[in-house]
Amino acid sequence: MHCSTATALSFMLENLSKPVVFTGSQIPIAQPHSDARRNLVMALIFASRHLQINEVTIFFHDRLIRACRASKVNTNALRAFDSPNIPPLATVGITIKENDHLFLPQARGVLRAHTKMDTRLLALRMLPGFDDQILRQMIRAGAESGSLKALVLQLYGTGNAPSVKEDFVKCLEEATELGILVVAATQCHRGSVMMGHYATGKALEKVGVISSLDMTTEAISCKIAYLMGRGDLSMDEIANLMCVSMRGEVTHSDALPPPPFSSTYQRAMRKGRLYY
Repeated sequence: MHCSTATALSFMLENLSKPVVFTGSQIPIAQPHSDARRNLVMALIFASRHLQINEVTIFFHDRLIRACRASKVNTNALRAFDSPNIPPLATVGITIKENDHLFLPQARGVLRAHTKMDTRLLALRMLPGFDDQILRQMIRAGAESGSLKALVLQLYGTGNAPSVKEDFVKCLEEATELGILVVAATQCHRGSVMMGHYATGKALEKVGVISSLDMTTEAISCKIAYLMGRGDLSMDEIANLMCVSMRGEVTHSDALPPPPFSSTYQRAMRKGRLYY
């Protein structure tokens, strides 16, 4: 099981009013000490219990995680999945402990299954010393052929790029002018993109790069594919929706931790605000 599958399904199922629970195992089910049996039993319990969590989730080891917040973080441990920026929806020990303040509200509309995902996007992890020219050629070729509609860049820290690479910023400006959606993500497992905090982030924001806030790379990619696949949204509308929580995949900007060296007023304004 890959969490991208569960993340994609969370966007594809609009107005979901039933629980959908993914699970799997780290140890094959044929092995006597496999974790598959317990994971399957607990997934069935969460799918059928009276207190329903009506969204797409992943149960693994001892926790129920929102699918569009999940990342696989370990290939060897039984606790293979994590929800880096929000707590689990439920944790299983002797009893089941729910974080019910995180549950999504009950759907009000009719269930809609969106089966078309436009996957003309590319995710790149930026490394020190990368060649801007390769990125520029890729952007131009993708724009000319129509095979590239969105570019997800995993940048440093809170969404920073090398300060000496002016050509990199111009390259991204060219991409936005060619109609390609450029989204900034962070390489960090936890935390959020804060593009306006440093000069390099401000430069990217100025040329039209969109912040992904605290979404996982899986959620960013699946959300873009879902929004582009709908066919009824312009690129500007998609860009505006990237920071809007549709399935609980992103934290409202007002609820994110204040930036370093923030004022007392900034910290007080954000204290206690939780939007999931």
